[in-house]
Amino acid sequence: MCHCMIFLLELNRRMPPAFWKEPFLDMASTVWAMPEEQWIPDAPTPDDIIQLKKEASGDSNIDDGNLRSEMVRLWEVGGAVLRVKELPGRTRVVFLGTDEQWSQIPWALWARIFQAIDQPVGYTLFYANPTLRNFPTDPAEPVKSVHMNAGYSYMCQQKLLVIYRFEEATRVLLHELLHTACFDNGMGVEDLEANTEAWTEIFLCAILSKGSQRAFTVLWKKQIAWIEAQTLYLHTNHGVLSPADYAWRYTLGRHKVLIDKGFMNEIPSGLEVSGLSLRFTTPEWNI
Repeated sequence: MCHCMIFLLELNRRMPPAFWKEPFLDMASTVWAMPEEQWIPDAPTPDDIIQLKKEASGDSNIDDGNLRSEMVRLWEVGGAVLRVKELPGRTRVVFLGTDEQWSQIPWALWARIFQAIDQPVGYTLFYANPTLRNFPTDPAEPVKSVHMNAGYSYMCQQKLLVIYRFEEATRVLLHELLHTACFDNGMGVEDLEANTEAWTEIFLCAILSKGSQRAFTVLWKKQIAWIEAQTLYLHTNHGVLSPADYAWRYTLGRHKVLIDKGFMNEIPSGLEVSGLSLRFTTPEWNI
């Protein structure tokens, strides 16, 4: 495990109440100063197809709408393409989606994320379902995984991780990599997800800033505005109040962790949020 990941684990255990962003910026600067690693295109193998179909055929309490199998069926009738890239020593990405989606994946950023975590994963299965995260149309309907989740992995296991929405795939990748690296292992599921999501967004903001304090501040203020608006909407319109509500762990729980760690101290004024949805990061991050 690289010093970047060790730093994050230690910071989570001992984070002071003050807003310390410098260690994250130092981490990001270190990662972007590393030699750039190159993705290698490859032809799909029979094993790749077996993995895709096997993972899409099983039930999941996360992907309970089975967006995975939807993409497999689409591919089987010629409505999706199968593509593969490998980052040597890091992972093998097996993708089902469109050529346009494939071209939009920020491969250089993904490589930096793998460098930062320094935790290999055998397969990254990417079912690029275009279904967006949206609030239930009926306020009385509970917000569930079908409305908001987009990936899963197996705690402390490096065999595979799964992404099954195209929207916010980069954030999902980082979130799931933290799980495979045993981040926050030992917590109850609600607190585990709240902590992992909070640190995912801070970590990602630092990586996107490439270590620039000014860039981090601009990006983070936009994210704070998004979090505040989304949290208020869920609380007011969908009655999300406590860990007993499924959406709490990713939204209000994340909000609480960020407050407790000091990352919500400077809530910006005058920043408008448009197009509010259940995506976790502001669309202005463009990931």
